[in-house]
Amino acid sequence: DSSALELEERLESLQNIGDVQVYKTIEADVAVYDIEFLTNVSPVPIMSVNIPTEMDNSKYCVCARGNIVCDSGTLLIDCDGDATREGTINTQSVEVMVDSNAANSTYFSHTLEGLDQPSSILDGFGVRISAANVNGYGIPSPAVTLKPNGPPLPPKVAELERVPTSPSSLVLHFTSVPSPDDRSSTVTSYFVEWSTAEDFAGSTVFNSTLNLDSIHSERLPSYGNVDRVFHKFLIQGLIPGLEYHVRIAAINEAGIGPSSRSFPSSLAPGSKPSDLEDQHGVSLFTIVAS
Repeated sequence: DSSALELEERLESLQNIGDVQVYKTIEADVAVYDIEFLTNVSPVPIMSVNIPTEMDNSKYCVCARGNIVCDSGTLLIDCDGDATREGTINTQSVEVMVDSNAANSTYFSHTLEGLDQPSSILDGFGVRISAANVNGYGIPSPAVTLKPNGPPLPPKVAELERVPTSPSSLVLHFTSVPSPDDRSSTVTSYFVEWSTAEDFAGSTVFNSTLNLDSIHSERLPSYGNVDRVFHKFLIQGLIPGLEYHVRIAAINEAGIGPSSRSFPSSLAPGSKPSDLEDQHGVSLFTIVAS
């Protein structure tokens, strides 16, 4: 027959429980404990009750998960389905051992690995920490949130073509970089480089940062890239007949990602010959058959 405070302290010392508030009332000689979880928790196992030997005739009922009948116990009472519910958040925990002899205010660190989250989820992961000793766990700290991300992968398709109407231009068609290739942060722009040097060295390297609203393309995605839309960029002011190498990278909040080369990796701008303006330099002759 524990008091509300005793039960509260025992529950809070358990792992992944957090801060709770326990209320105790007596109804028809039955002790009723209402437990309110003040910390967001994942689904909690159904509480088990150990009856001491000297109380073999005692009965209990655990009401949980919105059920109207007891989840455990032999006491025949009805549960209020609206008074309980199951936790819905997804949590994971890890225990980090530290030096118990460390001085006060010593800083500790731990790296959380394997975190993956779509770029459409903006809030990131919440992290909180509880201290533990031989007596159990303390109430966790307030959660702090941060979204892990990295520079995006390059477009999967980048095609370089000549422009029939311009001897000094090339056009680059490339696909968008959706999740998960955006590495958990939405792509905001693209970075294109072109050079006459295959290794992109020296002063012959030119570049341009492309905003999403300036690279619209009418090209439809191919069957193998149904989740990606095409963009295009017109590279102008090139020297006709000179070979240019082109590569492209995507940019997000984390920075510029690795680049990929176009296909073909290089191309010389040029156009078809101009139409003859007149026929005065052309003569036709009839050859008499022999």
